Amino acid sequence: MKRNEKPINDSLNFDELLTLLQQLREQQHSLQQQLRSEQTNLQQLAKRLWLQQEHDRARFARDLHDDLGQQLTGIATQLAAADDNPLCRELHQQVKHAIASTRTLARLMHPTLVHDLGLQAGIQWLNRQLLQPAGITLELDYGLSSRLDTDAELFLFRIVQEAMVNTVNYAQADRFELLLERSQSALLLIARDNGQGFDSQQVEAGVGLQGMQDRASAFGAEFTLRSAPGKGCEIQIQLPLHQAITPEEP
Repeated sequence: MKRNEKPINDSLNFDELLTLLQQLREQQHSLQQQLRSEQTNLQQLAKRLWLQQEHDRARFARDLHDDLGQQLTGIATQLAAADDNPLCRELHQQVKHAIASTRTLARLMHPTLVHDLGLQAGIQWLNRQLLQPAGITLELDYGLSSRLDTDAELFLFRIVQEAMVNTVNYAQADRFELLLERSQSALLLIARDNGQGFDSQQVEAGVGLQGMQDRASAFGAEFTLRSAPGKGCEIQIQLPLHQAITPEEP
């Protein structure tokens, strides 16, 4: 036992008990501060890792667009010159399709549209690429009047992208509702489909849902999943406002 510690027994008087309680409170407060600091450090590390992944995606997207895309374009040009050959015409159409697919993949990997025109434009592009070909109607309520921080827009774009992919692949839905609005303290995103749903208490989170949770945690956002058989699926993200707006914005 350390010199400044005394056993709690009848030999302690009232003042000594108060002193001991105060020491315990101070130790508890110090441990809580240390825990919060470590949680903040882990969150910042997770965010840096996620952003590094986005930088890697951007590099791969440029390689796809500038290298593979240009090579395919060169082949298409040569095939177009031999348009009188039926086989060349067929190959030309296939290469043109490959060029379009390459461009779409590059944009999915690194959505420059979000950076240039904003989150709303990115959502509409996702709608054209993912929902419309699957016969799913988007009902968008975009309640944001100004641009967000660049990283926050990319974070929300990825959440919407994953939610749409899950809806197309698993939900058997024909409607996808998306709400974005801003309160005094947070930005709220709600993505909801009218599909078959699932028991969220029994089904283990797949790669898509886990990825959304991990991204939300990295940005200090609250992630909520609601689903039940026959009741569709709803995902809510509450992003603290200081993570969503640029420093210059009041």
